[in-house]
Amino acid sequence: MTLRILFFSLLRDVTSSEELLLESPPATVGALLDQLYERYPGLRDWDSRLLIAVDLAFAGREDSLLGAKEVALMPPVQGG
Repeated sequence: MTLRILFFSLLRDVTSSEELLLESPPATVGALLDQLYERYPGLRDWDSRLLIAVDLAFAGREDSLLGAKEVALMPPVQGG
C-alpha cells in the first residue's frame, strides 16, 4: 500500500517538498506524525497547530490510516 502525503503552504518550506510517498505507512495518524518528525525535525514545531486530513476528511492522531490513500498536512488557516 502506498500513502501519498501532501504538504501545504509553509510546511512545504519546512520539508522542502510538496509530497512524499510512503510504501509501508504506519497504522495511525499519530504514528505517521512521529515518523515524519524524525525525518523533518522542523515539522515538530507545528505539532500543536497542524490541520490533518485523511482522504479529504479532517482527522486526529488516533485515526486509522488502514486503507487510506492520502494524508494532507496544513498549517492553520489564516485570512482577512
